[in-house]
Amino acid sequence: MDLVGAWRLVEWRIVSAEGRVSHPFGTDAVGLLCYTPDGHMSATIARAGRAPLPGATPRRAPPEALAGAFTSFFAYAGRYEVRDGHVAHDVEVALNPALSGTVQVRELNADGDRLVLAAAEDDRWHTLIWKRS
Repeated sequence: MDLVGAWRLVEWRIVSAEGRVSHPFGTDAVGLLCYTPDGHMSATIARAGRAPLPGATPRRAPPEALAGAFTSFFAYAGRYEVRDGHVAHDVEVALNPALSGTVQVRELNADGDRLVLAAAEDDRWHTLIWKRS
């Protein structure tokens, strides 16, 4: 399974145990997932149309603007390994510090220019669909 390269987000959906479907950053979320030949990866996802922070630097932005920027963006990077129909992301650095040092395992289904990653979280099922960039 050749994951190497850049992938653009098509959809991130979450299905609850009750069958409710949601899109955490909207149906028009944008994202980029990159896998390198030497085993590194990075994933970034953002709500489309995020407003710029006021001021020249984040240090000068009010706390509520910083909170909005944080809650509308997701990112982590590290090393990856493919095994048994799964990809394991060994997170070295992340926007959310709680993810650093964890291993994020995703079910993996790749078919040509389409990549589907899926994982359970509590009673919800995350599915991320990507297309080769």
